Amino acid sequence: MNKQHQRPNQPNPQRPSSETRQGSGHSDLPKIEFWADRERKIVNPDLFVSIAYTYSEKISEDKKANKRSQLRKFYDEVIHYYDLLKGNKEIFPQLLPYIKLLRAKVYYSLGRGHITDHFKNMIENCLNQIQTYEDFEVFKNFFEAFMGYYRYHRPKDE
Repeated sequence: MNKQHQRPNQPNPQRPSSETRQGSGHSDLPKIEFWADRERKIVNPDLFVSIAYTYSEKISEDKKANKRSQLRKFYDEVIHYYDLLKGNKEIFPQLLPYIKLLRAKVYYSLGRGHITDHFKNMIENCLNQIQTYEDFEVFKNFFEAFMGYYRYHRPKDE
């Protein structure tokens, strides 16, 4: 049975079991899977709670990188594309290459030491799953949950 150490007022997401954790160097982070059932469009019920929480907790540990303002730039770009697609979902195929360009921007930021491998891996894992507008919408919601938890774990950037 997993016991969690909690701070007062800490959200209580359940930790994913070891069998749902990422392999090869990511054993401390759960696997990000958007869908519990893609065909029926059932989103993974742990995605916005325990998975987003665990990633935010881990990524917030490095105080020299992953500044909230830096991560917010990536989130703001995702929101920009989401806003462009509102009521205009048919242009998603034209925007998809630009959405996936986020990967190159993440690598650039990693090369400059502004983010860590954990954040890069999270974004890369998510981008690899985006094939449809619905995938993108789930990614946007996951990133939103991540940013909310991140603010909790890192209320100030020292």
